[in-house]
Amino acid sequence: MMEQFETSRVTVREALKNLENSGILDIRRGTQGGAFVRDPDVKFISGFLQDLFSMGNITVFDLTEARMAVEPFSVKIATERIKEDSLEQIKQNIRETRECLKSHHATDARLLTLEYHRLIAQASGNPVIFFMVDSIMDIMENNVSTIGIPAESIEKTLYYHEGIYDAVMKRDPHRAQALMLKHIQEIHAALDLGTNGQ
Repeated sequence: MMEQFETSRVTVREALKNLENSGILDIRRGTQGGAFVRDPDVKFISGFLQDLFSMGNITVFDLTEARMAVEPFSVKIATERIKEDSLEQIKQNIRETRECLKSHHATDARLLTLEYHRLIAQASGNPVIFFMVDSIMDIMENNVSTIGIPAESIEKTLYYHEGIYDAVMKRDPHRAQALMLKHIQEIHAALDLGTNGQ
């Protein structure tokens, strides 16, 4: 590598060390050692996004902008591809969210609303879309206690979730897409006014 890149041993060593710290390489010592490319670890990237959020480089406002770009298309293709078992999981999620609200377990209800969006993304059948949505939901989930919202806001979220589910079940991708976009736009507007939702 020194010859190939016409650089010093120290520079190569530092570059390998940085790649190891970034989770890209696994440096093993000994006679069987060397620099090996690690298997992809999506949770490493998700953790990196969480770190950026914790440091204030990413805001909830940024996340909802990204969601407006990704989730309406996610639900559109999910409507076209979804299988019966996924439909049942989404229906069960809505049922459990409603039960949590009735029992005044708002935090549990919020966590379930985040899971709803993961289920939709998973039903899209696109692993890249699922990774993006899952990473965003991870950040929201990890910070759920610091983003306070009233029960009425969760009720509104559940109203949209039920409508989206109905559109998906009836295989109406355009209605599902429109509802998802409106849902996230309302969250985004609420954030802009200094309140939060999901």
